[in-house]
Amino acid sequence: MAEPKKTVVIEAVIVDDSNKKHAGSTQSGQENHVKSSQQKLSAIATAHHIDAKLHDIEHDSLTTRAGYRQLQIKQQQQANLEQIIKITHDLCRDETSRSPDPDWLYRFFEMAKTIYGESMQNLWARILKQEILKPGSTSLKALALLETITQREAQALQRACSLACTFGSDGSNKLITGFRQPENGMRRYFKPDLAERLALGSFKLPFTDLMLLMDLGLILRTELESGLLDPASSLPLSGQGQTFMLTPLRKGARIYYYRFSPTGNELAKLVGQKSHPEYLDALIALLSRAFSVNSDVGSTVNEKA
Repeated sequence: MAEPKKTVVIEAVIVDDSNKKHAGSTQSGQENHVKSSQQKLSAIATAHHIDAKLHDIEHDSLTTRAGYRQLQIKQQQQANLEQIIKITHDLCRDETSRSPDPDWLYRFFEMAKTIYGESMQNLWARILKQEILKPGSTSLKALALLETITQREAQALQRACSLACTFGSDGSNKLITGFRQPENGMRRYFKPDLAERLALGSFKLPFTDLMLLMDLGLILRTELESGLLDPASSLPLSGQGQTFMLTPLRKGARIYYYRFSPTGNELAKLVGQKSHPEYLDALIALLSRAFSVNSDVGSTVNEKA
C-alpha cells in the first residue's frame, strides 16, 4: 500500500517559513525606525550644540561647547525679538499711540524672546501693537500663560473663539451648548423641562479640547445656565459679527453655556474670531426651537484672525 502524503508537515513548514519572513520583515522595519530616530536625535543635538558625546572624539572643551550653545541661544532670542518688532511695525499705522508701562515692556521682551514659531510671533506682535495703542490691554498673567501655551493649545483656543458669542448685558465670551424650556400647558407640572443640546464636537471643538482649555484656566469648568427668561423682554445675542434678539416662546426658558475666564476673554480679543457660517446656522436653528430670533445683520467678523 502506498504511504499517505504528509501534507500536514509540509503545511507546517510553509507556515513556519512565512512566520520567519514576517519576523524578518518586522525586525528590519524596527531597525530602520531606530536608525531614523537616532538620525533625528543626532540632528537635534547638533543644532543645539549638545552632540559631543555622540562622537568618538570631543573636539572642544566642555566650557567651549557651553559657550557656543549660549551664544547660539542668545542670537536666536535676539532674532525672535527683532522678527516680532518687524511684524508689529508692519501692523502699525497712523493710529494715536501711548507709551506702554516700562515694567510691562521689560517682561514682554523677556517672554517674547522665547517665542520661535511664526504663528505665535504674529500673535505676540498683535499684543505689542495693542499695548502701544492702549496700555493695559493685556495683563502680565495672560502673557505668562501665552508664553507656555503649545501650538495645539493655541489652535484649540482659536477654535473655541470661532464658536464664542455673548448674550445679555454680560460681555464675557460664552460657548452655548443648548437650552431647556417648560412643557406646554398642564404638562409642565408632570413632565420635566424639554432640553436640547448642540454638539460642539461637530464643529471641531471636541470635549477633549474643551477640557484642555479648562485646565489652562481659559474656560470655567462648570457648565452654567442663564436665569429664567421671560417672553416680555428680548435678550441680545452677538456672534460671528451679527446681533440677534432672542424672545422666549415660553416663560421659564434657560440657555446652557460654558463661560470664558477673564484671562480667556483677554486672549480671545487677541486671537480674533474666524467666520464659521455652518456653526452660526446650527446655533440659530437650535435656538429657534425655544426663541423667536430676529437678526440685525452686519458682518464684523475678523476674516484674517
